[in-house]
Amino acid sequence: MKTSLLFRSILVAPFLFFTAVTFAINVPKPMAIDIDDLGWKEGWDMHESGGPYRLGLPRGRMMTLQDYEVIVYLSKAVGVRIKGLFIMSEFDRSNICAQYPTTNEKGSNWDNSALVSDSDFVTMDYVKENAAHLEFGLHGVRHEFWDAETHHPSRAEWADNQRKRPYDVLWGHMECFKKLIDQYEMDFPKSVRTAAANYYYNPDDPEDTGALMRAWGVKYAALPPDREYVTDHGLMVLLRTGGVAWDAPNSAPNTYPETEFMTSHWTNFVGLDADNNQQAGDKWITWFNKVKDDPNRYTAKNTAQLHSQFLYRRFSHISISGNTVLIDNGSMPDWAYKLDLLGNLLFKHKLQEGEHISSASMNKGDIACYYEERGFAYIVLPKLGKNQYTLTFTTGTSAMPTYVLNDGTYNVEGFQSGPDSASVGLEMYGTQEVKMKLLFEPREVVSDSADLVIKNWRYESPLIKVLIHGRNIQGETGTVSIKSKPH
Repeated sequence: MKTSLLFRSILVAPFLFFTAVTFAINVPKPMAIDIDDLGWKEGWDMHESGGPYRLGLPRGRMMTLQDYEVIVYLSKAVGVRIKGLFIMSEFDRSNICAQYPTTNEKGSNWDNSALVSDSDFVTMDYVKENAAHLEFGLHGVRHEFWDAETHHPSRAEWADNQRKRPYDVLWGHMECFKKLIDQYEMDFPKSVRTAAANYYYNPDDPEDTGALMRAWGVKYAALPPDREYVTDHGLMVLLRTGGVAWDAPNSAPNTYPETEFMTSHWTNFVGLDADNNQQAGDKWITWFNKVKDDPNRYTAKNTAQLHSQFLYRRFSHISISGNTVLIDNGSMPDWAYKLDLLGNLLFKHKLQEGEHISSASMNKGDIACYYEERGFAYIVLPKLGKNQYTLTFTTGTSAMPTYVLNDGTYNVEGFQSGPDSASVGLEMYGTQEVKMKLLFEPREVVSDSADLVIKNWRYESPLIKVLIHGRNIQGETGTVSIKSKPH
């Protein structure tokens, strides 16, 4: 199936209507960063000698596990699964890149043996083990594109300054990336930011960049602001605007853009000395908190949730009056469902001191999940069909009687709770604890998927805390059922 649609800004203003001058609940615009250039081992550039640009750090600055740990430190502090976009050539343990001569400056004479060590597995195991905090995304094999005969480089790997490169050669680059990550048993990415933002867009060409990426299962992409919103052959592309210089270490911006994504690079999150990385991490924590304190913005917990929120804001008709929200989702495009791009819809409500959401229901049923942060309540709905929905809620000093408390980075696809049983549909990243407030004392917890594993659980009335592992680091779906009596 070929799916291409160009969204022009004049046509895609959000359908949000408010019947009062002021309101306490809204449909906030999501905000996220994605980090380019993870995966390099040598941090200094080689472009002047025909090699890749890399990170712009001083010669001799090697990238170590500490430079990944700072991103996980940041993620845990702000509750966001941060998208990392990886270059994998320097993790090549068997000279795979030599089989694909346009991926590197040495062509078929490529030899990476000097950079191979047992620490390769330590690093990639760390990335896998922290899938709850760091998304493993695609940036490229070695960032640039080299002529197979002359070894002359050009920018960049996936397009020639937005012009087409040979599709079969680029298919080989994807094969190469797949073989490189197979060395470490990594699941193929769902997100891409093409190297140097070079992207060949042509909805009439079945061999453009979007078609290539979608053929390999990639779903999400971000591009600079000279592109328009687009789903390109099934690849959903959003705008991404600049933050700080790509080669500025220990740097976070003071402001955030109007777009959903902000540009950042690995260099911005590390120090010239890795022992000082936490200073950079703390600057980014401050930045995230600024976004969270904006009533009209929020920091998306993960890439899938961000794209889903974008779609609802663009295509749903939402009317808010006091504590009642009317949602007409009839204009949601069919491709949003066919391409599995739609998920949660999130609302943000300003809380007064001591106040909580005391009840919340959608069409008299359960919402998906709920959490509070920095003086705001977040009501999260499950995926909506092309129908009409009514969300009602009340506030007070007491909390809701039953709900999923989503203080993790996973997605809750649905929640049903009764007097003696409950179930929760999940998209789980890595291993995380899921907390649910129940109306009963649980006796049994089971998963309907062998790939969504219950590690352990404990009940501390009224909360059950279930530690769950998803096998696929790009997200594992399934349903967990809780019962008051075992079978």
